[in-house]
Amino acid sequence: MLHTEYIGLSVAFSIMVLMDLFGNTMVVLVVLLNKSMRTPMNRLMLNLALADMVVALFVAIQFVIGPEYQHPSGTTGSFLCKFITGGCMMWTAAMVSICNLVVISVERYQAVVRPLSNRSKLTNSKLKFIIPSCWVAGFLWNVPLLVAVTYREDLETCGEKWPDKLSPIAYSLGWAVVAGVIPISIMSYLYSRVVHKLWSDRTPAVTSTSAKMAILSRRKATVAVIAVSLIYAICWVPVLMMYYAAAALPNHMVYSPTHKITVVLAMFNSSINPVVYSFTSARFRQHLIRLLKCNCSTR
Repeated sequence: MLHTEYIGLSVAFSIMVLMDLFGNTMVVLVVLLNKSMRTPMNRLMLNLALADMVVALFVAIQFVIGPEYQHPSGTTGSFLCKFITGGCMMWTAAMVSICNLVVISVERYQAVVRPLSNRSKLTNSKLKFIIPSCWVAGFLWNVPLLVAVTYREDLETCGEKWPDKLSPIAYSLGWAVVAGVIPISIMSYLYSRVVHKLWSDRTPAVTSTSAKMAILSRRKATVAVIAVSLIYAICWVPVLMMYYAAAALPNHMVYSPTHKITVVLAMFNSSINPVVYSFTSARFRQHLIRLLKCNCSTR
C-alpha cells in the first residue's frame, strides 16, 4: 500500500512539474519574443511564471528525484538540504508568487477603479523596484526555515529541526497569515471593488465602439487574474492548514502522504496559471499558437 502511494504521488508530482515547466516557459517566451506583450502587467505575469518555474524545479528535486537516491549526511547533507533538496527555495519562490498575485490585484484595482490616477499607475520603472522586492521578501521570510531545515539522521533525509516546540507552531501560523489570510483578504476586497465597477456600476450607457472594446478588454483581463487568485486560494489553504497541523501535532505528519497530497495541490496552482492565461486572453492565445507553430513575431 505504501509503495503504491509513493508511486502515485511520484507520478502526480512529475505531471505537475512537466505542466508547470512547459506552460510557464511558453508564458516567458510569449512575453519576451513579442514587443506588444511587454506591458507592465505582462512583466508581472512573466515574474510570476519564473517564480512558478523555480517552484517546479525544487519540487522535482525534493519529491521526484530525491527519493531515488541516497542523500549525503553530515555537513554536506545539511548544506544540500538547506539550499537544494530540502524545499526551502521552493517555498521562497512560492512566497514570490504570492507577492506577485497581490501586486497584480492592486494593479487591476488601480486600472479599473482609479484609471485617471497617474501616481498609482503601474510602470516599468516601478517594476524595477517591485519585482526585486518580492524576491528579497520571499527569501527573508524563509530565513527561519532555512535555519531549521537540516539533514536528520532519524529520517535519513531532510527535515526541520527547531530549537523548541513553540517556534515551528509560530512559524507555521505566520505562514497561514502571510500566505493565506492577508493575500486572500486583500485580493477578495480589491477584486470585489473591480467587479462592482465593471459589471454593476450604474454609469451612463457607453455608445462608443472603442470604449466598449476597452471595457470588454478590462473585463477579460480581470476574469483572468481573478481566476488565478481564486485557484490560488483553493490550492493553498489545505497545505497551509496541514503545515500548521504538522507543527502543532506529532511531527511525523509533515512527512505523511496526506501532507504530500496538499503539496501536489499547491503545485497544481503553479501549473494551471498558463492554462488560465490562454483561455481568457485572446492576445496571449494568438501569440502562443504562433509560437507553437514556430512563427514568432517581434512586432
